Amino acid sequence: MDLFYLPPDTFTSRAPTRLKDRVPHVVDIKEKPMWVGDGAVMGGYQAWMGRGGTTAFSDTSYRGQRMSDAGWDPTHPSNPKLRLGDLDIDGIEAEVIYGIRFVEDSIKEADVITATYRAYNDFIAEFCSHNPQRLIGIGDIPAHSVVAAAEEIRRIGRGGLGLRGALFDWFNAPQPIWHSMWEPMWAAAEEFDVVLAFHIGAGHGTTTCGPTTVEEKLNRNIPKASMAAHQVVAAMQADECLASIVLCGALERHPGVKVVMAESHIGWIPYLLTRMDSKYKEGRHTGLIHMLPSELFRRQMWATFQDDEVGVRLAEDYAPDSFCWASDYPHSDGVWPDSQHCIRETMQKISKEARKKLTHDNVVRMFNLEWLQ
Repeated sequence: MDLFYLPPDTFTSRAPTRLKDRVPHVVDIKEKPMWVGDGAVMGGYQAWMGRGGTTAFSDTSYRGQRMSDAGWDPTHPSNPKLRLGDLDIDGIEAEVIYGIRFVEDSIKEADVITATYRAYNDFIAEFCSHNPQRLIGIGDIPAHSVVAAAEEIRRIGRGGLGLRGALFDWFNAPQPIWHSMWEPMWAAAEEFDVVLAFHIGAGHGTTTCGPTTVEEKLNRNIPKASMAAHQVVAAMQADECLASIVLCGALERHPGVKVVMAESHIGWIPYLLTRMDSKYKEGRHTGLIHMLPSELFRRQMWATFQDDEVGVRLAEDYAPDSFCWASDYPHSDGVWPDSQHCIRETMQKISKEARKKLTHDNVVRMFNLEWLQ
């Protein structure tokens, strides 16, 4: 669920009165409707991925053209009836919907961030209530403060809104995810049965291709070769996050915590698990964890992919219960409306049992979707 496709009053109708003009809202800028949050331009309203025109056809990629030909429109993602229709076109039984991203790239004031996420979480809970067995919403939790993050987990999790997961903007956190300051967040996620999602991003860290700053990402003035290289390697940005989560000991301290690496793809993960296990056996992780890193990963972590044929071939040997296929609807690097074809093409060399795990069972187990078992 992207900000760009949300109803224009999503945040203003749910925020405290004193913050209504600071949470994301739609204003005309140079005769174009744009999302603005706390004075920062965040992207176009109902624009394809926040930029350009108003339909997928505005994107010059094959996928943009394909989606337009299949009848996709920017009004679909945030309309439950239309979104369910798109799932039917794609042959999808149920869908886990990740929260809006990059909010904390643009909005820096703590109160506004928290109000924005609370409003979105209320919205997505209402949205999924139209068909809770097919629409499974993931909320957003603040990264600016562990206190705020833990409070929102308690509000949206078991006994609250009932959301089964929460997206954490680790790129904009004040300390890395391995830092001890995040302990209350891990504890809250375990207690309130909220899967913590860590999504790949852009414009952060030390990458030398693609957007190297948030400003470059928002301005979208990036050389074509640089952007193309970034699109190839972006998923592997999650390696530091995955290794940090395992090695900081959070999973051992909280065996009920579940973590998913979102849109990370999976082909690189077997290497990372092997590497961590090797260092563990050498004694390099003494005092950090007491189990093989690969065992912790298989017990409590998952990772998603769209069309990673190499990862699919490795899945059965390295983590058959931890990898999950996704369509990445409604993004231009997703596979809608061709999910069935994509699954056949990328999974034809694995067993039917493994294919069922990747496309169904692993997600059901991660999010406790008992009605789909």
